[in-house]
Amino acid sequence: MRRYIFAWLASNCILPICLSHYSSVPTAYADNLTTSSDDFLVIEDFSDSSLDSLPKGWNWRRKDDDKPKSYSVQTSNGKHYLAAQDTGHSVVLIKRVHWNPQKYPIMTWCWRADDLPPGGDERYTETNDSAAGVYVIFSHNFLGIPRQIKYVWSTTLAQGTIDRRKGIARPWFVVLESGPEKLGQWVFATVDLESDHKRVIDDELPEKTIGIAVLTDANSTRAHARAAYADFRVWPRKAQGSIPNYCATLAGTDTITAPSTHSPH
Repeated sequence: MRRYIFAWLASNCILPICLSHYSSVPTAYADNLTTSSDDFLVIEDFSDSSLDSLPKGWNWRRKDDDKPKSYSVQTSNGKHYLAAQDTGHSVVLIKRVHWNPQKYPIMTWCWRADDLPPGGDERYTETNDSAAGVYVIFSHNFLGIPRQIKYVWSTTLAQGTIDRRKGIARPWFVVLESGPEKLGQWVFATVDLESDHKRVIDDELPEKTIGIAVLTDANSTRAHARAAYADFRVWPRKAQGSIPNYCATLAGTDTITAPSTHSPH
């Protein structure tokens, strides 16, 4: 019976991210991604998206078709970024993008939290809001349920917390940033996808990812959340420890480099 329930959930897109309902999203393959002389791949820097618009090549769940999409590409110091806010609609944006995480296991990006949803605590349904959230969707299990990890900027949970809500097919989340101390400042995020995948999914990394997604939400707390995202990249293992804080180009000296490692809380 449980197997049939999982299959029904997958086919009806009750899950947090159901990729079958993003079928219109074009896919970016590693061969088509921008490669630098430092051997990283640019997953998304929003440079080919028009200002004041939704990002090119991204989409949302079909059930969100009629909801306001409070995301728009903006610019700072000549660099494009994605501004996001939510007042209760909770729209996930997703980009189908394939790269080999065995070859490029280190992921970096820039993000900024501007307004935290009061009382947000990702462990419980009634408070499950994050100012900023980045999903990495690795693969599907045999029922079609995504294997994914969500990296969050939490209102209340301590940095390094790893947990998930009770219920069927809830994604694991990892708290990279917490609280208001760095509000309004661009923060450089670094994660080890291989280590995190092994820790929470307990399986071998696939040779090809499915995509990434972002979510700024305040629907559970019935409040307001606001954040921004920029310049997603993936790097080979050999680059770990020497990756520069390229977020500094967004806003000068107010950027902060986050720790490159995290541990369970």
